[in-house]
Amino acid sequence: MTSKPFTGVLTALATPFNPDLSVDVADLKKLLKLQKDSGLHGVVVCGTTGESPTLNLAEKELLVSTALEFQSNTFRIYVGTGSNSTAETIETSRHFANFKAHNQTPAGVMVVTPYYNKPTQTGLTEHFVAVARAVPNTPVCLYNVPGRTGCILQPKTLVNIAQSCTNVVAIKEAAGDVRVIIEMSLALREAQLAERVSILSGDDPTFAPALLCGASGVISVTTHIIPGAMLNMWKAAQKGDLSSLTRLHLDSYPINAQLFCAPNPIPLKWALHSMGVMHNVLRPPLTVLEEGDIRTVASAIEKVKNSGIDFLK
Repeated sequence: MTSKPFTGVLTALATPFNPDLSVDVADLKKLLKLQKDSGLHGVVVCGTTGESPTLNLAEKELLVSTALEFQSNTFRIYVGTGSNSTAETIETSRHFANFKAHNQTPAGVMVVTPYYNKPTQTGLTEHFVAVARAVPNTPVCLYNVPGRTGCILQPKTLVNIAQSCTNVVAIKEAAGDVRVIIEMSLALREAQLAERVSILSGDDPTFAPALLCGASGVISVTTHIIPGAMLNMWKAAQKGDLSSLTRLHLDSYPINAQLFCAPNPIPLKWALHSMGVMHNVLRPPLTVLEEGDIRTVASAIEKVKNSGIDFLK
């Protein structure tokens, strides 16, 4: 394994389904191989992009077991285990922290802020501390995505949680506002936690600016389609090559923006189907991409291809 979990360029992995809505294991293996061969640092299964609210425990186990077949020292498998129930999140996190397949266990768990309940900052602190303490030997990444949850994790709360639990090593920040990245980065630096707790961009359109504002990596959707460009953006930032970072950001921006013209992963699954990677099948209540949005995504893909960006092969 690389020295630190939840670092680099990771994919929030889609879950391929058969036309009968069962998990398509063959396409899942194909997708995992493509991601690994692209040089990415790992994937997160059972997250938002994986349509986790529609998955039962047996299906999650199937996804994790299949993914662990591909885990290596340079390609890590992480599992989304969050829910809007603290007790359920603890149970799921413990389950997958100890889950073993192919002589491998997941490299960490990602825990989303509780949705619908709308807890206070005190409630969020108690929730995450309880979950992290339930899996003390497992790296934990918090996941702040206000647009999905109706709940905002404040920078001070992140600091409080990280100070209480040394296995909290990262946050996926998906507010889509680089000012939030800045505020979290400053809060972690002031608390002398910046070396231990990484900030990962969870918003592809602002990934490049986030790297300049304190983020050190990404958990991405568009890495399904343009993994090389996203990886090269990260490498350019690591080298301080702002010219290459800017060029890659602008060249890839149309797909980074328009892949979210409808709720994720609706546009993504259409794009992956058009590339022959998986069926264009989503579980209800999600439905397939509508005609007007198809034209939008197709146009964005064409623009990015014309700019010279390489697509998944």
